[in-house]
Amino acid sequence: MMARMFQTIQQQTETLGWAVLATHLNGAADSGKYGHIDTEVVLRHVADGDVFEFLRDQLGNDVEYALRKLTDVHRHALVSSWRLMATAYETSQFHVRRSGLALLVAYLLHLIQNRHVQIPT
Repeated sequence: MMARMFQTIQQQTETLGWAVLATHLNGAADSGKYGHIDTEVVLRHVADGDVFEFLRDQLGNDVEYALRKLTDVHRHALVSSWRLMATAYETSQFHVRRSGLALLVAYLLHLIQNRHVQIPT
């Protein structure tokens, strides 16, 4: 029997929000304006639970649209997932050594990938 993938409308909306956020963070990282946001800074804000406030303060309009697309529930779930990844993995396991924004993009891609894994039945 073939494995099937199914996402609820809620999961589709959440996954789309992750993709939009990853795109905006990637653009911000590529702009060259945020080189000071390294992995240590991001990991500290993930651990403290204030990463979204930090991103809003530091990146402003470069990420505002993407942040508005996330509900409080989505942000809470992301912080929980990011905390788990931050403690379970080294940043180098995501092929990131320097950029904190690139690390968040990698975390989001990891979540999207895991959501799309086909579980054989």
